[in-house]
Formats: sequence, structure tokens, C-alpha cells
Amino acid sequence: MTEQLPMAEPPSLTLSDSQYRRIFQYLPIPTILLGPDKRVLAVSKSWLQRYGMSQEQVLGHLCYEVYRRGNQPCPASVCRFPAAMQGQQGLFNAHEYQDSRGHWVVEEVHLSPFTDELGKVLGVIESVRDISEAKRLEASLTETNELLGGLLNSMLGVVVAADLEGRVLFVNRNSLPVMGYAPEELMGKTLWDLSPHEELKRLRSILDASDGPVRGVRTHLTKKDGEIVPVVVNLNYIYREGKPIGTLGIIRDQRERAKIERHLSSARMQVVQSDKLAMLGRMAAGVAHELNNPLTGITIYGELVRDQLPPDHPVQPDLQRIIEDAERCRDIVRDLLDYSRQGSIQLESLDLSQLVEEALALTHADSQGWHVEVVTEWYPEPLIIQGDRQLLRQVFINLISNAYDAMEGRGKLTVRTYLDDEGMRCAEVGDSGSGIAPEYLTKVFDPFFTTKPPGQGTGLGLSVVFGVISRHEGKILVKQSGPEGTTFLVRLPAQAPKTLLDFASTMRSDPEDEEIG
Repeated sequence: MTEQLPMAEPPSLTLSDSQYRRIFQYLPIPTILLGPDKRVLAVSKSWLQRYGMSQEQVLGHLCYEVYRRGNQPCPASVCRFPAAMQGQQGLFNAHEYQDSRGHWVVEEVHLSPFTDELGKVLGVIESVRDISEAKRLEASLTETNELLGGLLNSMLGVVVAADLEGRVLFVNRNSLPVMGYAPEELMGKTLWDLSPHEELKRLRSILDASDGPVRGVRTHLTKKDGEIVPVVVNLNYIYREGKPIGTLGIIRDQRERAKIERHLSSARMQVVQSDKLAMLGRMAAGVAHELNNPLTGITIYGELVRDQLPPDHPVQPDLQRIIEDAERCRDIVRDLLDYSRQGSIQLESLDLSQLVEEALALTHADSQGWHVEVVTEWYPEPLIIQGDRQLLRQVFINLISNAYDAMEGRGKLTVRTYLDDEGMRCAEVGDSGSGIAPEYLTKVFDPFFTTKPPGQGTGLGLSVVFGVISRHEGKILVKQSGPEGTTFLVRLPAQAPKTLLDFASTMRSDPEDEEIG
């Protein structure tokens, strides 16, 4: 327990005016006392030393004569003397000038009312404080901060500093394109507002487990508009006196890289698929060619025998089945030839929207009686392409027919055309069916792959589509598929590729073509 000190009697001391004057003279802070007329009534030795003047040069003179060595008073807009004479506290003036050595000096002159025991203002006490060094340090700090801010803003990526509780302390200007927030919007937010908690915990655990900076950690953050942005982060702790006081992260946007990777992956898949289909196409063309003539003979001779026998002859049903099966085989051969594209090609300028609309009209008859809502969205201007009308129309007939089949008589068919950012002419066909199973997505363009029951499809429809679009140097892909349905996207260039132009030219010079049946 702290021992209480005995109460002491206050010292009894009465000072004379001369003693007060001596105390005033020895004040360590340069100080002067001004009368109501701004004339100096008293001055401290420290004031005289600071300005190199004698009492005779100061006492009785006006304040602006001793401060400014001139005969003009300070402008009324900056002079605080009248306010101090009215009893206001906390007033100061700023003086800035060059000394005898040419150095800039900045002073703050604080003004306080000097009153008698009744509170009447008798004058003003002015104390001078040299803040030149503080101003120089402030200017230097401002310059350093501006340089540091410029460096951080010029860095690639988003630089974020946060305290250990996750509160954002600093972020550079790159936050706007990556996060959707301007730097001032992020002040006061926490990292938890920008990334899922589990991800932040994972990053913190990685940093804690390392002996130093952590580089190249893949994660993601949530943009202001809700977009999920893939990023790579370099992390480290900020230390003070050997203890971590915050974290520093440099975030690099990976959206463009992810887009390029997707394009490369798609291109690789296209190359693999094209090579595979080319090989199968050559095989299919050979098989179709060998089967075509025998099938023609079976069909013709079957029909001759059927016509020569009476209608009630007991073999008529068997002949009819032979003819029907032969015709079915002939259809398969036609599909094989379409797939291998042994037929002619006629290039012309086409409007993609009109082409898709024609295909939609041709499939309309097959959907009569179905409860399918058809929604169309056509690009307002012609989407001109160079291509074979018959082949491309067959592409969209196949896609639209597949969409109808996927909905099993009820649903919503969406067809739209548009021009994308790369100038490609695009058409989408979407259904509201049950979607394609994920394990089938890489197989849908393979020849003879089908999920339809036996006898209801050869599995060549999408392969033909893929082959036709590839020969036009376009792209076809499953844009999305899930429980809400499937959408196929076709992208075609405005100009036909040289290989297709050369092939069409060859076909025109050699019009002989293989006929079916």
C-alpha cells in the first residue's frame, strides 16, 4: 500500500514587479510583451539572442518594426493581435523568411492575452517557436511518401498491406481494375471482405509454415461486382523490432492467363479431334465407297423381285424387310460420306442469321405437337460469311434436331446469333433438357458416339457438324451444360479459309461426284 505523504503548506512568496520582470527576461522561450498599441513593453533575453537585437532596439517599438524591420503593419487578414486583445486563446501567426545565411526560417508566434487579476486584457504575450527543422522533416517525409507511393503505384499487380487483424492499411491504384475498388474505398475494409475466409486461413497457414516470403500462391478473390477473379499472390509479414505487425501481399490478376490457357486447351483439343476425325473420315469414305455399289444392287434387285411376285406371295414380307434394311444401310452410307465430305462444295456469301432461321423452319415440321417454346434473338445486321449453304444449313438442322430430342417434347429452345469481340460470327443453340453427362462432354463429337437408343441414331450427326465447321476454320463447342440444359456455340470467320476455297475450286473443275443409291 502506498504511503500517504503529509500535506505541505504552500510557500509564502510575494514577488515585486522587478522580480517578475527578471523572470520574464530569463524565459527560455523567445517572448515579448506587447501593449494595447502593439508597442513592446518587455522582452526576454532569449528573444534578443534569437534576433541579435538589444533592448534599446526593441522596447517601445511597434511589433512589426522589430519582427519585420519595417514600418508597415501586417495585413489585417493575417494579424491575430486584435483577436488576442479581445481575450481569445490559442492564436498564432506564421513567419517565414530567409536569415543572414540565406536559410529559410519558419516560425510560429503564439499569442496569449496578458490580463490583470480581474481578467482585464492589458496586452498580448507573444512566444516564438522555430519550426524550421520540423517543416524540413515534414517536406522530406512528404517527398519520401510521394516517391514510395509512386513506386508502389507503378508496380505490376495490386500491393496490399494489412494489420494482423486483416484491416487494410494501404493499397495501390491497381486495386480498381482487379478488385473493382478504388484505394480509398478499401480503407477500413478487411481482407475478409475481399476473399473467402477459408482461402485467407489457407494463405495464413502457408505463410506461417514458411521461413520467409511465400511466392506464387494461386487463389481467388471476389470483385466488387461479385466476379470471382483468379489471382496469384506473393506474401510476407511486415516486421517491427523483430515481431510481425502486419502482412504484405502483391496480387497479380490471372484472368487473361486463364483465358489464354483455356484457348490453348481448346485449340489442342481441336487439333486432336481434327486428326482423329480426319483418320476416321478416310476410313469411313473407303467403307462407304465399297458398300455403296452392293447396296444399290440389293435395293434394285429386291424391288424387281418384289414387283414380279404377286402381292400375296409368302416371300413378300421378307423382301420388304430386305429392301427397308438396305435403304437404312444406304442412309448410313450417306451419313458416312457426309462425314468424310466426299461431296461437292459450293461457296457463296451467306447471312448466318438467315441460314439458322432456314434450319429452324425446316425442323419446325418435325416438332409439330410438341410443347416447346422457341425463343430467337437475331443480330440486327447481316452476319455475312463465306460457306457452303447446304452443309452449314445441315449443321444447324443437326443441332436444332438434337436440342428437340434432348427436351423430349417439352421445354424451351433458344437460338441466337451475334458478333463477338473478335469479329467472329456466332450462333448459339440451347435447349432446356437434362444436359450432357460430364463424362460424355469430351466424346460428343466422336464418330458413332450416341446416347440414343439403338436404331434411332448413327452417332454421326455431331461428327458431321464438327467436320463441316472445322473445314470452314470455325469452332464449335459446348458452351454450357447442366441440369438447366445445354448450349452449343458455333463461331465462324467472315472469310472462307484458303484450303476450302482451293477444294471448292477443284470440285468445280472436276464435277464428278459420288451418288448414293
